[in-house]
Amino acid sequence: TNITFAHNLNERFIIMGHLYPILDDGEKYQKFVDKVNSYKPDYIFILGDSEIQNKEIYKKYLNSFKTKIFFSPGNHELKKSKKNYLENVGYLDLVVEKNTARFILLNSSEDVDNIKKTLKKFLSKKFNNGPTIILTHHRIWDDSLISKKSYKHDKHFYFEEIYPIIKDDVDYIFSGNSKRQYFMDLDNIPTYGKQNINNISWFDKIGSIKAYSVGMGDGSPKANFTIVDLYDDELVIKGDYSTTEYYDILPKELIIANKAK
Repeated sequence: TNITFAHNLNERFIIMGHLYPILDDGEKYQKFVDKVNSYKPDYIFILGDSEIQNKEIYKKYLNSFKTKIFFSPGNHELKKSKKNYLENVGYLDLVVEKNTARFILLNSSEDVDNIKKTLKKFLSKKFNNGPTIILTHHRIWDDSLISKKSYKHDKHFYFEEIYPIIKDDVDYIFSGNSKRQYFMDLDNIPTYGKQNINNISWFDKIGSIKAYSVGMGDGSPKANFTIVDLYDDELVIKGDYSTTEYYDILPKELIIANKAK
């Protein structure tokens, strides 16, 4: 059976995160930019750990991508300079209402009580024109890795603390954190492998909320990003990547455990 969409494409946006590994390599960065721009998105979301606190890098993004860009902070930016991040971007949390979707840019490093206040504020008004989408840095729905306090490498709260606030009003969550730490083989610790090197994104579902982890790992050999097409109330989610190393099948030495780490 062929499946076709009877509705028109309303909007296209691209989501990325954890870009810092490719920023110092001019060829890798430019190939990534060219591939992203080839999709002609209506806007782009950069979800942290991408040197957004650095004014030159921030300007580089604005000059590179040929569309409107929105940002969510990662732990890297906030640790290096929350002040500089704010000077560049102008916000830590933001709600953006479009004709066909509502986007919530959420600072997932913030104290959980403040996160709850922000979510309650942004969700206080019902939105009926399309899906409501949270875009943030950490995998806020995943309780497997939790930091002891706010503004650290991983989120610092359990999902049950915010789930009652969002469960009836949020349709999608996208996280831009690095994927590497979620794919370690526990039997191999203290070695460090790259088992997820082919991943572009992966999907979870909690209740009715669809959650996607889309962050880039090392950016080598694949610098990945996620393309989202909005057809009425439904998101169609695809992935792609750029590369300067052209392998059909990855050489074994790229995926075996690295005992040096």
